[in-house]
Amino acid sequence: MPSPITIRLLTLNDLPAYKALRDEALREFPEAFTSDYETEHLRKAESYAPRISEPHVNGNKLWGAFDAQDQLVGSIALEVAAKAQQRHIGTVLGMFVAKAAQGQGIAPELIANCVYFITATGQFDQIILTVTASNTHVVHLYERAGFVRYGLLPRAICVNGLFHDKLLMRLELRSALQSKATP
Repeated sequence: MPSPITIRLLTLNDLPAYKALRDEALREFPEAFTSDYETEHLRKAESYAPRISEPHVNGNKLWGAFDAQDQLVGSIALEVAAKAQQRHIGTVLGMFVAKAAQGQGIAPELIANCVYFITATGQFDQIILTVTASNTHVVHLYERAGFVRYGLLPRAICVNGLFHDKLLMRLELRSALQSKATP
């Protein structure tokens, strides 16, 4: 039986664990990310501080999934557009689960937590994300959460000379933005 998982917003104290988890994901699954391990593993943990968004000035959020031993085993991020006219769109990015913790239902919990938060704010009209099209397991995971495909970016990334397409997905939260009627 899988260990209980706790999901919470990451803090600045979690940055070293986040960097280690992210580096592992980039090394183990290079075709899943637009960032590459060779470049990113050289970054300092502190460089990820803006993703934590303390004191929550930019609206970005970064959640972590922690196992029973309080080890970070997964994460998911929400990025809010800097431009006012795009702040109704939340972008989910960087969702990953440690290789040793996969298959325990952590990814669906991370997605559900993120979608719940985004929906509860009432700020967003839709959530968008990209996923490597050949990663059918993760594509289906997002589809089960209600995301639908709306496009494909062919040859979006190149890993060791092999091209990978990125599937564009969205989750509509409201049928239309509320707008003021003009007389």
